[in-house]
Amino acid sequence: MSPVAISSIIFACVFGGALLGMLLRRLLPEHHLDVDSKDVVKLGMALIATMSALVLSLLIASAKGSYDAQRSEVTQMSANIILLDRCLARYGPETKEARDVLRRAALFGPELVQGHFSICEARLA
Repeated sequence: MSPVAISSIIFACVFGGALLGMLLRRLLPEHHLDVDSKDVVKLGMALIATMSALVLSLLIASAKGSYDAQRSEVTQMSANIILLDRCLARYGPETKEARDVLRRAALFGPELVQGHFSICEARLA
């Protein structure tokens, strides 16, 4: 489903809820519309807004932590590949074939992983 369709559905639900609230306001008894009732509703809405902000901030922190961990792993893997290449270079020209294989794997490895994720995303859709 496209983001525009989802946004439209959410807008329709919120707008419909507002219209329903305006209709129900006329039907409610007068004692439900006094200042104390309105204060309770305001406190409830403030609690919901605070909890939503807390959940959203935790979601963002979790996503950032996941991104940082993956970035660190990629950096460590790159350093290990460079170290292995330098170690193989010290053994001389007889390791040229192994170094070429390592270089090709380092160049095409990320493309293979990205291709795997694209296939997984296509299966989920």
